[in-house]
Amino acid sequence: MQFFPYSPMPIPKAASGLIDSDRKAITSFWERVDKELEEGLSGAIGCYLFSIRAGRGELPWYVGLAQRQSFRKECFTDHKLKHYNSAIASRKGTPLLTLIPKFTKTEQYAKPSPNGHRDIVFLENMLIGTCLRRNPKLLNSRDTKLLREMVVHGLLNNPRGKNYSSVTEFKNLIGS
Repeated sequence: MQFFPYSPMPIPKAASGLIDSDRKAITSFWERVDKELEEGLSGAIGCYLFSIRAGRGELPWYVGLAQRQSFRKECFTDHKLKHYNSAIASRKGTPLLTLIPKFTKTEQYAKPSPNGHRDIVFLENMLIGTCLRRNPKLLNSRDTKLLREMVVHGLLNNPRGKNYSSVTEFKNLIGS
């Protein structure tokens, strides 16, 4: 199994400053994805990140997966738009969507499956954990309670304070 992250694609905003959820705007977005990034990418499956680019760089706000339907059908559902709009409502910046499709052994995009894909679910969980470290206000809530509350010195939710040599050794051991 192989995944490849494509460059973030700017999402169009409406005059209100929120995501332009007009059918025409969304269709145009996916046409740009297929033209500027890779033909057929909109029909692929995998994981995706919604982020906002502002003065200090990009910050992830939501991690999602598309496994039973394509990115095109999954990324702009009403539920997702609510998440995206809540993130950009009080912030300035450019909303972005980063697609990380799954490839088959023959380097073609994997297809949606009614049974899902365990590796896509695993990657989504891994990305959520990584993005939470970068943005504790990440909008994902499902299956994040442990990631938000667990403390593993040197690895996860590291508390401020004294640096212990064993923690430094541990960080060096795991490459953190």
